[in-house]
Amino acid sequence: MAPKPLSWPHQLPASPSSPLTPAEAYAALSDVRPPDAAIVNESTSTMAVHAEWLPTVRSGSFFTTASGGIGWGVPGAVGVALGDRAEGVQRTVIATIGDGSFQYSLQAIWTAAQHKLPIVFVVFRNGEYSILKSFAELEEAPGVPGLDLSGLDIASVAKGFGCRAAHADTAEDIRTQFKLATEADGPTVNVVKTQPQYAKLG
Repeated sequence: MAPKPLSWPHQLPASPSSPLTPAEAYAALSDVRPPDAAIVNESTSTMAVHAEWLPTVRSGSFFTTASGGIGWGVPGAVGVALGDRAEGVQRTVIATIGDGSFQYSLQAIWTAAQHKLPIVFVVFRNGEYSILKSFAELEEAPGVPGLDLSGLDIASVAKGFGCRAAHADTAEDIRTQFKLATEADGPTVNVVKTQPQYAKLG
């Protein structure tokens, strides 16, 4: 399935998609996001959709990259949660991470599990490095090899590191699993199957 280019605003489809569009996934998260939650975003190809559906509502509540580094989001979320604990702050950390970015530093979820940190990792499983494909299109070099991510069992890996893991295929699944995650004693890795989507670059 070819990724869809971004358009603004990101309208929800008239009937639910399968897999979900990024907009549908973010819209479901917006329904359940606690007002005091911190958000860490490393789903770079969907940043514009994120900004529409999960806007920053208070200072110190949104963390993302200022450049092109990949793999900081998972340990970054752990760092935010550890910093909160050191300061006596009690809030949920929501980490929206692409399935490609999740592979770079996933060992950080072990630390999250060991310290029982209140993190909900929402891994958008679109089966590819969408942001790198977007850059390939920008550079007029489509078809770059090695950017497809088939066969990953992210939930099993998460369980192996000691995290609670779940799958969400619908908007209602996202809302239900988020509620269960916030009630859990420690982090959850929620794998959400989504459609690929090109970022608008250049």
